Amino acid sequence: MVKDMRKEALVAGALALGLIGLTGCGGSSSGSTADGKTAMTWAMWVGGTEDQKNWEKVADDVSNTLGDVKITLQGSTFQDYFTKMSTQLSSNTAPCLVAVQSLRTAQLKDGMLPLDDLVKKNNLDLSAFDSSMIKGLSADNNLYALPYDVGPVMMFYNKDMFDAAGVPVPKAGWTADEFVAAAKKLTANGKHAIAPNTADLFVESQVLAYNGGRVLKEDGTMDASDPTFAKGLQWVSDLTSKEKVSPELPGGDTAFSANEFMAGNTAMSIDGPWSLLDVKAKAKFKVGVTTLPAGPGGGKTFSAGSGWGISKQCATPDKAFAALKEMTGDKVLGNLAAAGRALAARTAQQTKWIDNAGIPGVAETLKNAEATAVPMPSNTNSDQLGQLFNQYLVKSINGQQSAADVMKDIAAQLPR
Repeated sequence: MVKDMRKEALVAGALALGLIGLTGCGGSSSGSTADGKTAMTWAMWVGGTEDQKNWEKVADDVSNTLGDVKITLQGSTFQDYFTKMSTQLSSNTAPCLVAVQSLRTAQLKDGMLPLDDLVKKNNLDLSAFDSSMIKGLSADNNLYALPYDVGPVMMFYNKDMFDAAGVPVPKAGWTADEFVAAAKKLTANGKHAIAPNTADLFVESQVLAYNGGRVLKEDGTMDASDPTFAKGLQWVSDLTSKEKVSPELPGGDTAFSANEFMAGNTAMSIDGPWSLLDVKAKAKFKVGVTTLPAGPGGGKTFSAGSGWGISKQCATPDKAFAALKEMTGDKVLGNLAAAGRALAARTAQQTKWIDNAGIPGVAETLKNAEATAVPMPSNTNSDQLGQLFNQYLVKSINGQQSAADVMKDIAAQLPR
């Protein structure tokens, strides 16, 4: 998912096929190739050239395995994907195969085909998948996508910066007080401990870990006026405006924190396991991973992930489901895990990701984070909430407005 949050995703529009531009595969969402195979388009967010090659290989491998279909990737940046896909689903121009993020299942469900009957018809064992993702990709008691990845939100750190500052590397289960103490020692000579992040999943996880505050409740309802969340957000904001261990945010930018981390300007960054191995491969420093710091009343983190479903416009749902079974099968998800692209939603394949990580403490951190992780529910207004966070949180983070007032402004913009 949220390599999907990094700067690399911003260039994907130029590297990937435009989501709206490929409306020729909309409507019936299927056709025939010159050699008589069923043509099927797969909409997926793409984070750059390597990401596109990865997904194109999945499309080609599944096409070759099935033999009677030809799957073509239709890419988009993560930032644009859900707005565009909502438009396609509502205007009968969506492709057969549709990527779904667990946070936004409810937003897309009306244009998606419930998969429960196809699951039963094909005797697919859902117990092989992480249970939180089956829940996350469901809405109204219906399953709308088969999961491919899962992961609790965690903290990445620059081990070289910790060592240079004489600060012990953080252990899984560390506290907010320990985090602030370390952050003050790490902030010097124009460098900071961490950069602010306005991405909804990450800021909500940071607050949840600090004091348990939630905008999205367990039942999926949304309450942006929750006072506990506002208090937690104030603590996050104070890291910039009061503690000075985090730089000011130069406008809404969900990639700012990750970019500062990769540039070596900050010692820590909030992210998920879907990004870890890519970060490790590109970083010019030793990467470590730990849990989010736990504050009073906190200690938990959100888990999230993604999957692939079928649009209601798909003329060949049985063949589309056969493709989904292969795309989320042991072979494909095992390959993605071994390549570091995803912590597989199939639990039997997760050790391949851990083994490939080669990062000390990653298995312990993942186990600790998973033990305290709760699925982040989806809501029909989740995408709007994410956009409002990116637009308004800069005022709280930079000390221009209290977190409570910012959340009042956000609540006023959301449907009641």
